[in-house]
Amino acid sequence: MLPNICEITAGSFDKEVLHVEEPVVVEFFGQSCPHCIKFSPVYEQLAESLEGEARFVKIDVIRNKANRTLAHSRGVRTVPTLEVFYQGRVIGSMVGYHEIKKVVPTVKEFLSKKEENIGPGTPLKHLT
Repeated sequence: MLPNICEITAGSFDKEVLHVEEPVVVEFFGQSCPHCIKFSPVYEQLAESLEGEARFVKIDVIRNKANRTLAHSRGVRTVPTLEVFYQGRVIGSMVGYHEIKKVVPTVKEFLSKKEENIGPGTPLKHLT
């Protein structure tokens, strides 16, 4: 894993994701999931491409029951799933494996519109 991607747990999720000012891109994954294994280098390229624009974290929702419970409480049913957070709120998400050429522009779009995506009643930007 790259130094600018850290693995977190359900116990550190609030501190690392919800209670920070900068945008955070979270990958919900499973180490034994074939699609997650295939997506891992894409996520690393994404983190490299957007270094300085957001924090990047991963949470393994297959090996750890508390992590799995957190993911289910957030509506995550498929891995890999990316959720982009800003000021504690989800401003966009992507579900499943996607090529880097689709992931980078999509996450950049989420980040570019982060201020308008946190207002009351704002619909979640979602890409499957």
